[in-house]
Amino acid sequence: MSAVEMSFENLNLEVPFINLNNLNKSYVDKAIKTRGFVCNINVFKKTTFLTLRDQNRTLQCVLSTTEAAKSLNNESYIEVEGKICLVSTKIKSCSFSELELQLHTFAILNASESVLPFSYKDVSYTLEDLKKYNVSPVSYHLCLDNRSLYLRSPQGYAITRILDAVMFKFRDFLRSNGFIEVKTPKLIGGASEGGANCFKVDYFAKTATLAQSPQLYKQMCILGGLKRVYEIGHVYRAEESNINRYLSEFIGLDLEMEITDNYISVINFIYDLFKSIFVFLSESYSSELETIKQYFEFEPFMFTDNPVILDYIDCMKLLKDEYNIDMKLEDDFNNENEKKLGEIVKKKWNTDIFVIKDYPVCCRPFYTAVDSKTGFTKSYDFIIRGEEILSGAERINCYKTLKENIERCGINISSLGGYLEAFKIGAPPHGGCGIGLERLVKAYFGMKDIRYFSLFPRDPNRLYP
Repeated sequence: MSAVEMSFENLNLEVPFINLNNLNKSYVDKAIKTRGFVCNINVFKKTTFLTLRDQNRTLQCVLSTTEAAKSLNNESYIEVEGKICLVSTKIKSCSFSELELQLHTFAILNASESVLPFSYKDVSYTLEDLKKYNVSPVSYHLCLDNRSLYLRSPQGYAITRILDAVMFKFRDFLRSNGFIEVKTPKLIGGASEGGANCFKVDYFAKTATLAQSPQLYKQMCILGGLKRVYEIGHVYRAEESNINRYLSEFIGLDLEMEITDNYISVINFIYDLFKSIFVFLSESYSSELETIKQYFEFEPFMFTDNPVILDYIDCMKLLKDEYNIDMKLEDDFNNENEKKLGEIVKKKWNTDIFVIKDYPVCCRPFYTAVDSKTGFTKSYDFIIRGEEILSGAERINCYKTLKENIERCGINISSLGGYLEAFKIGAPPHGGCGIGLERLVKAYFGMKDIRYFSLFPRDPNRLYP
């Protein structure tokens, strides 16, 4: 069979198409068609062995010719047709270790270039492989520049699956608890929360900004009687900070809800949400977690049945007692403080997640409610592996108090006019939080670089691809 004969038209349309994810031993001795990327080619005197890859599944294909294989490059996308057979010796290099395809014909649907920025093999070396073969990993900047090629790697695919799983469970849990999904504007007339770190864009001879948060619109939805709302959407922050920790564009997981008792109930609800996500990952995505563990070092995630909740003042005392760190009341916890608190909590309660509540007024946004008895805010941060991954609070629902706070913070009231006016129509007590998807998953794995967890990361130095 010549390379010319290996054309798409020669494939038998009566042979069933089977996705590799659906292939199993019931297809033994049956003819099938399937598609995938060429992962590896080994040409011998009279036989060619090639590995076909589709997502995280690989199948060995055997071709009784060598001439046709000369037209193939690794990463070309092909359709193959042949008979599924059992093998006498397990194929350790393929996920289908007991099956192979005796190839009848194949078609190159789209050929890859012969020279690529990096090979699948190069980017697939596990931590153990790197030590065993004394090789260096592919430069991560090269992986970022060639994102589509990197996403074909085992770890790239597994991380994408985990991100999808977190969004799915976030939505599933909230919908099952009576939340409505909303989509708020990303083009707005002023800064989302009166802040300065925003991207400005031309908007029909006017200046608009990209939303830094859906916060104000979430609250307006509650004022509109929707009771419980959530959003999964893009958030934009023009912060030239640590690019390993922050993104200029990321996915926000936001929720807002009426409060029928007190803000502690919101903390407990959010914690239950996190527990549902963690359990879902461990029970339904164990293979993805195991794959990621082969490429990145991380410890199993630990959490308690009920949240460990510490007051801001108590955390100050812990830092003083354990590390002799003196803090003023008006100081917020910096990254190093959060890391040390994470270590203390892990040692005392054996958990990787805990809550800090009741921050001083100076450390919280203008819309945060204050406890009239203590003078501290009804606020909370969730810390995972020593890193803050969400901020939340009960919100002010009084027009007069909110207006005074905006003025006290020196924010131009006209930029928040629509938001502020909404509080004149009667506002129920409410609260919620905002979570960064990429930061959450980064913290879950205890990794240092957030860009691993963004499909196409954007930071002050990257606007490509």
